[in-house]
Order: sequence, then C-alpha cells, then structure tokens
Amino acid sequence: MDLWQYPDPIAKIHNVPMWSKAHFDLMKPYYRALAKAGQKTITANIIEQPWELDHVYFRDPSLVKWVKKKDGTWAFDFSLFDKYISFVMGCGINQRINCYSMITWDLSFIYFDEQTAKDVTIKVDPSTQDYSKFWLPILRQFTAHLKNKNWFNITAIAMDERPLESMQAVIALLKSIDLNWKIALATDKFHPEIQKDIFDLSIASYLKIEDTVLAERKAANKPTTFYTACIENHPGPYTFSPPAENTWLAWHAAYKGYTGYLFWAFNTWPANPLQDARYSHYPSGTFFEFYPGPRTSIRFEKLIEGIQDFEKISILKEGFIKDGKLDNLNELNKILSGFEIPALDSISAALMVEKGKEFLNKF
Repeated sequence: MDLWQYPDPIAKIHNVPMWSKAHFDLMKPYYRALAKAGQKTITANIIEQPWELDHVYFRDPSLVKWVKKKDGTWAFDFSLFDKYISFVMGCGINQRINCYSMITWDLSFIYFDEQTAKDVTIKVDPSTQDYSKFWLPILRQFTAHLKNKNWFNITAIAMDERPLESMQAVIALLKSIDLNWKIALATDKFHPEIQKDIFDLSIASYLKIEDTVLAERKAANKPTTFYTACIENHPGPYTFSPPAENTWLAWHAAYKGYTGYLFWAFNTWPANPLQDARYSHYPSGTFFEFYPGPRTSIRFEKLIEGIQDFEKISILKEGFIKDGKLDNLNELNKILSGFEIPALDSISAALMVEKGKEFLNKF
C-alpha cells in the first residue's frame, strides 16, 4: 500500500508553522493511522514542487535545501530530510523511501541562488549535459549521505508518469553514480525496455502487464502494484463512488497478481476539505483519503477492509497449495477471475465483494 503523504497541508489547515514542534505533533496521528492501515513507503520530496506549481492547492516543499553559492559550487542541507524521515519511521512507516523527483512535469527545477539571494527556476531536459551537470553534485552527496544513515538500500528515486526517453536518461545517470540505486515509477504507459531497471513499479489500472513479467518481478522481490488516477470511471476511490469499490481494489490486485495498490494521495487537501473535496479539474476526493482532524473516511476504512481480504486470500492460497486442496484453490481463483475492471459497468462492487467474502468466511 502506498498513499502519498503531504506534510504542508497539515501545517496549513491546522494553522501552525511549517516544521515546528506543533507541526510534527500534529502529523503523528495521521501517519500512525496510515502505518496501521499498511502503508510501506515514505513520500519524500528532494526538490521544490516536484510536479508543478499548480498541481496541488498547498505547496510541495523540498526536504533538501539546494544552495548555489557565489563561487558557483553547490551546498546541500539534508538535516530536514533526516529529521522528517526519522519521524515518519517512528510512526511505523519504515520499509521504503521514495524520493520525488528527478523529472518534474514541466522540467523546471528550483534552488536558492546565493548571488541574488533569491529562488531561481531553471528548465533542463534529462537528455542534455546541462541536466547531468545540474543533478550530479546532489546525487553524489545524497548517495554518500544515505549510506552513512544506512538508508540507501531502502531508498528509491521516484518518478511519476514520465516519458521513456527521460526515464532512460535518469536510469543511466543514477547507475553511473551507483549501480545499486533503486528507481520507482508510477506509469501510464508500460515500457518493457526499462521494466527490469525499475525496482518499485506501479502501472495505471487500465494497463496490462504480462504474467511472466509479474512472476519475474515477484521472484526478484520487486514491488509491482497498480494505481487509479483521475480518468477512470471504475474503480473510483472518489467521494461519489460506491464505497465498496475501495474494498474491490484489493480483490483486483489479488486476481491480477499485483503486490499492492498506489493512490495519489493520502492528504493533499483543497482549501476546505470538510466542506468541498473538489479541486481544479480533478474528480472529488482524488487528492485525499483522510480528512483533517484527523478524521478517517468511509473510503479509507473500506480500503483497509480490502487489504485484510487480500491478506486472507494470500494465506488461503498458500494453505490450499501446501495441503493439496486443489478444489478449494480452483474455486477461489474462479471467484477472483470475476474482478475485472469492465465488470464494474454491469455488476456492483458490493455484490462482487460480498460473494467473495462468502467464500473467505468458510475458512
């Protein structure tokens, strides 16, 4: 399970200074609830606005301070990154760190310029030498820093729906620093050319991935999940969607052989999320599963229900195979085969989940 976390909205909604003790105290119950639900990955920005400026209502601040000094050299401050990662780990989310992002949507990158005493925005394409020149200093220092913290092996540089050519350039650059760098990608186009280079791969719900590729990735212990975004009618974790579709998501993952589910996001709220869950052109509720307060949601609780079902399905499958109960295994697989996305156009998620649970509850 990977619901992306956003620290800035918690500070803004609760009207406390960013990164203050009050801010960290307020974040704790949110992240503990997320950890209890099964969250595995910390969302960590290493550049300001790693998507684009108007992508969300509040800001996407960097956990790393970039400073270009007057002599043209770079200085990077990782102290906030260290504090935040340690804090989130203390809340129980501690298996992986996904760092966003080396490829912003508009290829803009923000840093503080000591000469002008202002933030500067530059545009560089991953295929250029200027891009490599821009990223090499931080990558070298960040790699050494992560190793010193014993976090390198659980950290990935993460990208979101970026083109193949850009991904190939970033992969080559990271591997030139250290062959063991992990890469995460949520993608709306499956690229077989690079899938072996991607450690944490999440594909859009409407894409297909070969069973042989899934099996290969599972054998290599590489997370392979699916995500829902902003364009699907079903399944839809929106405020206006049937609540059972949130439980249905995990049954679909079990059928397809995915290791989990990704959703943007856990808590990047609009201005008044308790009154209006809409923002810009996005469907209502796309930005969050959890409300300020902290308050859970029907959607979030139904998602947890699905995760519990997923775990029981995994345990039963293992037991059926071990005990040679092939009739039971075949019946379970037949039930799971109905959890195809197009089926939701004619059969309700509630009915499909109910029938599935009838089988699970026999054991």
